[in-house]
Amino acid sequence: MLPLRPSLKDAIWGGLRLFERYRKGSGERLAESWELSTHADGHSRLPDGRTLQDRLATEPWLAGGSAHRDGTIPILAKLIDARLPLSVQVHPDDDGARRHGGLSGKTECWYILDAEPGAWIYHGLRKSLTRTKLEKHAREGTIESVLRKVPVHIGDIFYIPAGTLHALGGGILCFELQQSSNVTYRVFDYGRRDHTGKPRRLHIQEALDVATLMPTPREIPGLDEPIATSGLTRRTIVDCAQFTMEELLLDGEGTIDVPSRRFACLFLIEGRCRAVSHGSHGVETEADELTLVSGQTVFLSSRETVSLHGKGHALLAFPPNGVVAR
Repeated sequence: MLPLRPSLKDAIWGGLRLFERYRKGSGERLAESWELSTHADGHSRLPDGRTLQDRLATEPWLAGGSAHRDGTIPILAKLIDARLPLSVQVHPDDDGARRHGGLSGKTECWYILDAEPGAWIYHGLRKSLTRTKLEKHAREGTIESVLRKVPVHIGDIFYIPAGTLHALGGGILCFELQQSSNVTYRVFDYGRRDHTGKPRRLHIQEALDVATLMPTPREIPGLDEPIATSGLTRRTIVDCAQFTMEELLLDGEGTIDVPSRRFACLFLIEGRCRAVSHGSHGVETEADELTLVSGQTVFLSSRETVSLHGKGHALLAFPPNGVVAR
């Protein structure tokens, strides 16, 4: 087990809940906490100060084949505090990202941790449009009129495949699991200005090149029924080509076995538990132990067996089921 320290990000739409709930940052406005990241724009770090990427580059067995030679991994997990609505935006798929000079597309999913009464998101189009009509709405600033507005509540799950026009509304705290990419094309931003007083940049032409012109299905791939074993209940809440995520409810004792060709990321939403590692990589080692508290994230290595003792609510994320390009 490797406890992780996040990379913290601010934006004009951020708030104070990441500090108030999880003690992230110093009490100033905060928009995002990148809990698991080897992305160049924000590295998660180990207690000794090294980045997770550095550790995986020198000990690749920890990721079980799910990391590149330089130690980068294909997924990124973050917390988002949307005090105000985020811009209406879209992310490219892998092909679209490469056409615009990027390395990876960005499919993502949201798990809603908190939502004020009346909170909402935009999730794709309400009906199919031609590219010409979508461009007209984008350039005239009327894109909201063609988006599907969905109310949100604590515990809701939303799958946002690449190409989906979307936005988090205000008053939402969520956990986001995504491909390791930071490519975002803004289509509409409510006329907001940056810290220099200039309108925030829009990327309408790039967005039109990658946006889906049909409504995005609400169905979530891989969403399954809970499975209870002893003191641990597990439920797969999304399983797609880019990542897998489970929801865990612990009341007593339970065990997590990480697959041989993957790693895992464990985020404790709330509660307190003792986590004991019983070795990994097929090697018997002396167990190491951590006390996990709300808001903590740990990296679980390939073939690691971890027993959890206590009470808590957590999310468990995995990279794609297969070896990434090396």
